[in-house]
Amino acid sequence: MNKLIAPVKTGLVKSAKLLWLLLKIIVPVSCIVAVLEHYGIIEMFAASFAPAMSYFGLPGEATIALLLSFTVNFYAALGVLGAMTLSPQQITVLAVMIGICHELPVETVVCSYTGLRIPAAAVLRISTALFAGFTLNLIYNLVP
Repeated sequence: MNKLIAPVKTGLVKSAKLLWLLLKIIVPVSCIVAVLEHYGIIEMFAASFAPAMSYFGLPGEATIALLLSFTVNFYAALGVLGAMTLSPQQITVLAVMIGICHELPVETVVCSYTGLRIPAAAVLRISTALFAGFTLNLIYNLVP
């Protein structure tokens, strides 16, 4: 029985540490977004990016999630997504874009170890994410 308890205890401790890490990122970001939304700052920001985001079938507010995931990490974007109301189609497009181009500063350095230069890796990942989001939105709009 002790052989079962030790791994379960280790797993629970690791899970609790990960949960605490995620809470430290997601909760503050969600609160900041809620405050910015309350004061109308999100709407002003979203209005300026709405035309560009329409190519992906996303509202302007999705720009915040994309920028956070591209520069900070995936979990910061989750904090923003929790405060937004998106359709399943929009969530899918956004998730694909984030999945392709998350944590750009760190991941481009990792890509450089393959021989790809950092600027080329960044441009490749950003353009691939934009192309995938645009194409997926087209597919969603073509299929009834």
